[in-house]
Amino acid sequence: MFGALSVAGVLTIHLGWHHWNPTAYLQVGATTPARIPIERDFPNLALESSLGHDGKYSYLLARQPAFWRADAATLTGLQDPGYRYARPLYPLLGGLGGQLSPWGTLAGLVVVQVLAGGLYSVALTCFARWHRLPGAFVLLNLANPGISSAACLLTGDLLAIALALTAWHLVERGRLRYGIALFALALLTKEYYALLPLALAAAFAGQRRRRDVLAMAVIPLVPVLVWKLALTAVVGLGQGQGNFDWPFAGILQTYSIWPNENIPFGLFGLAIVLGTLDAVMLRRLPARLRWACLVWGLLGACTSRLVWADPHDLLRAIAPAWWLTSWAGFVTFRNKLARPDHQPA
Repeated sequence: MFGALSVAGVLTIHLGWHHWNPTAYLQVGATTPARIPIERDFPNLALESSLGHDGKYSYLLARQPAFWRADAATLTGLQDPGYRYARPLYPLLGGLGGQLSPWGTLAGLVVVQVLAGGLYSVALTCFARWHRLPGAFVLLNLANPGISSAACLLTGDLLAIALALTAWHLVERGRLRYGIALFALALLTKEYYALLPLALAAAFAGQRRRRDVLAMAVIPLVPVLVWKLALTAVVGLGQGQGNFDWPFAGILQTYSIWPNENIPFGLFGLAIVLGTLDAVMLRRLPARLRWACLVWGLLGACTSRLVWADPHDLLRAIAPAWWLTSWAGFVTFRNKLARPDHQPA
């Protein structure tokens, strides 16, 4: 369970950096609407000089996971409840359905991050063994910077990628039903991970597995669509955060304003490198991996400047691309060294 220990270590370092005040995990901005309901629970609340980040929303959702019963202060603090409530699984687990005390809820959100880190490392290890990848693949992905960032910000990204990676591995081992169920849970954590079962469905279409195509393309989406419809009926359609734009518009806009603004250009460059590597290796990859790299690359190309210019958002966007690109790189390198009769994974 090295992944759980590494996440726990990162969270401990983050806590020490913020003077051992656990409320720093919530990243509450001094001027944000979320401050009012959260400060009622934590009078000694650590405040950020900026707007903060998503930890505060995870906490509010964990305290009141039932959107149809949420009070006005919570809905105001969420700012866009139709968007925030669309990702219910992580706060639901962290707060045990809203049954915990304020401190219990905060502790629960942290514990879920640690457990998700453990699941992520187990899934990576099983995945590497199945594809005969070296230990360096596992270590490289445990060092994924998006994982550490998501854990410290108390977002659902680590749980989502852990569930999605486990689901992908189960599907490859022929356990389609369990894989579909875990994909459905991953989508209830973060809906963008719908791209992975859709990539598998596209690969199945090439193999003429019609029943599996339908199951993989439709069933994982049903729970999140039902939830979203109920949410829209009660709270309204979320406005979203402007995370998407025309293809490559966000990349070009971010580059045009650097270095006049505080843009994390190292991370920006890393994301570009990951996308370029995927494009170079795309033609020689196995069908499932090729489709996954393609759809995730298209998502990255359509990401807006709001994501490209924010270090935390960009790190979380890089997290799945890190896994896919490292897998593609190891497969490409191994195939070049393989004998002519070698069958790639």
